[in-house]
Amino acid sequence: MHKIEFLNNLSDEGKAIRFKVFVDEQGFQNELDEIDNIALHLVLYVDGTPAGAARMFTEDGGRSYHLGRIAVLPQYRKLHLGALIVEEMCKKAKELGASRCELSAQCRVKEFYKKQGFEEQGDVYLDEYCPHIYMVKEL
Repeated sequence: MHKIEFLNNLSDEGKAIRFKVFVDEQGFQNELDEIDNIALHLVLYVDGTPAGAARMFTEDGGRSYHLGRIAVLPQYRKLHLGALIVEEMCKKAKELGASRCELSAQCRVKEFYKKQGFEEQGDVYLDEYCPHIYMVKEL
């Protein structure tokens, strides 16, 4: 059974998932930032256990939402939970009045986001030495 919670603050559970995936597994150093203070955070539970996390925020008064820090713990990755997280965040953005979602995708997973309806825009750039591409989805 899956349960999704949207929270106004980064929970300990969400933080633990992000650190496990982005710091321990992928080697990023700058996991927490000032955006965490303004973002809407998501935690996904599988049978009551935290399995995934993400955040979303707006910088244009709610016309668009930036999705980020989308993480699923390794033992849950075959359950298609990443797609569920993206779908739920896009639904939430639309409920909040947005007409599009955007994200900065690691290039190695851009095909995943294309399957979720996102399109590439612009050139590849480095974020902490990792190639990324900006992607957009109209809602």
